[in-house]
Amino acid sequence: MAEAMNLPYEYVNLLRKPGLGCNAGTVALDAYLCGTHSNGGNDSAHSLLKNLRWLKDGGTGPTLNTLAGGTEIDLALKGQGTHATFVTIWNFICRNKEQMKKLTVEACSRRTKQNPDKNVVRSGTVFDLYFKGRSDQQALEAMIDDRFFGMDCIGFTANYLRWLGEWDKYKGATPQQWAQWHCTKKVSSAADVKPLDFLIWDGHIAIIDWVWGRVDDDVVKVDICQSSAGGPQCNELALIRCTKTTNGEGRRLFKVEHPGTPAMPVKDHFVLMRRKDFFW
Repeated sequence: MAEAMNLPYEYVNLLRKPGLGCNAGTVALDAYLCGTHSNGGNDSAHSLLKNLRWLKDGGTGPTLNTLAGGTEIDLALKGQGTHATFVTIWNFICRNKEQMKKLTVEACSRRTKQNPDKNVVRSGTVFDLYFKGRSDQQALEAMIDDRFFGMDCIGFTANYLRWLGEWDKYKGATPQQWAQWHCTKKVSSAADVKPLDFLIWDGHIAIIDWVWGRVDDDVVKVDICQSSAGGPQCNELALIRCTKTTNGEGRRLFKVEHPGTPAMPVKDHFVLMRRKDFFW
């Protein structure tokens, strides 16, 4: 546990501004992907990776599962993979395009409460659907648009910590478990809000990137980084209010007064938690 040498917005920039460097060029990871059906599901990603991971490089070499690591493929499948894993997968696809002519996938739309079942938008081979008539870079961008790759909220915060070297491996937890295991110090006032404090909702997590100052005794102007609709992002100049109430665990409740730009999609009450000895 130590001082962070890079702020969360720098990780957002690495992922999407302009994006990740791979053999195809620079590709922005600008999609939200979550394996949980209530958060959209990962039907496209599952359709691809369940078979792609067992293909051999060049037809006779090691499998993608070996090259990237089985655990890292599992994490990428549910929206919690590292940026390095995505690059490994993209490079593998691009140098094995002949095999992509036989690999059939289903591109699926996001599941919703109104439409909770899998909905296949198109199906065919990876080559015909994405590479035919496109550059490798354009093909990968189209696959991201169809949600074969992306990052969820936990994936963003966890891999930010991995990128910094704060974690040496992924540590699974729900957002509420983060408050129990990974960032356990309570933030109880507007005056105490600092960069790298974690915003924890019931089912969502984000992180304070920067504190611009207090508007009044209870309201703070901040930048917040997270992955939600639209993928990894920085919500600039948001206002959060410290309320007078606490939750069942005695943690102070905050609420979003202004969602920032682009607007945060989550507006319910949340708690602010801090990781011990982790600071900017």
